Amino acid sequence: MGKEIKKVQASADDLDDDYALEEVYSDNEVVDETSDVPATLKRKTPVDTPEEVQTTDKKKKNKKKSTILTRDPFLNLNVHTEPISVQYTYMADRHQKAMSKLTSVELEEKCLVEKAFVNNELFKYEHTLDELPKYIKFGVAGHKKLSKKPRELASPVVLVLTHSAVRAVDLVRSLKEFNETAKIAKLFAKHLKVEEQVTFLKTHPIHIGVGTPNRLNTLLEQGHLKLDRLELVAVDTERNAKRFNVFDNDAVREDIFSFLGDAIAPRMQQGKTKLGLF
Repeated sequence: MGKEIKKVQASADDLDDDYALEEVYSDNEVVDETSDVPATLKRKTPVDTPEEVQTTDKKKKNKKKSTILTRDPFLNLNVHTEPISVQYTYMADRHQKAMSKLTSVELEEKCLVEKAFVNNELFKYEHTLDELPKYIKFGVAGHKKLSKKPRELASPVVLVLTHSAVRAVDLVRSLKEFNETAKIAKLFAKHLKVEEQVTFLKTHPIHIGVGTPNRLNTLLEQGHLKLDRLELVAVDTERNAKRFNVFDNDAVREDIFSFLGDAIAPRMQQGKTKLGLF
């Protein structure tokens, strides 16, 4: 009769890192191969490689970003085409996002005024460069004053804001009909120094200025630009190459809401200045 083979207990030191302990049977024992394999006999779940973890994390981030974007009720909104109520709600939302460091009380103090928005539903022309002069006249009460020679220095009736100097040049060209009575003030950077603009404002009475938010803030802070006669702020809502308008563009939106909140909101509250989204 053969010698009975006893069960052998394996030592943990004899095993590979990715295996659990297995039982070894004697020759005389019957093994039921149809039974379920105990959990202790299964290979451990492989650990993801760093590359796999990075891919998974990237997918999660993209999904999270997509979720955030879909939560934005104003995503890709052509705000200039909307009624005043929607424009106001949109601007309040973008204002809060741009000036996130401000408290609710501080935001309230800089809040724009809904009744001071230009009603674009009454403007019967397209919002194109060719029609910008008509929009300026539409937004200024008694616009015939724009056809008369101005007397005041550094004190525009209209300011047109946009996101870049390149776009500002196009806007200036579109307003050439107003050059017959007064030159358009070019209040933006790129080949134009602050000192040159200060000299211009000190020597040329103006009706209209076209600029970018950062440069306008600089001129205001230094006392070179006055808003005593300002009746209309027309904001160009054209989208840039990345499909962002001036209110969604991280590069300029803090500057524009700083300008609107600090300099324009008080005048809107007093009924002196209107805001038009062109």
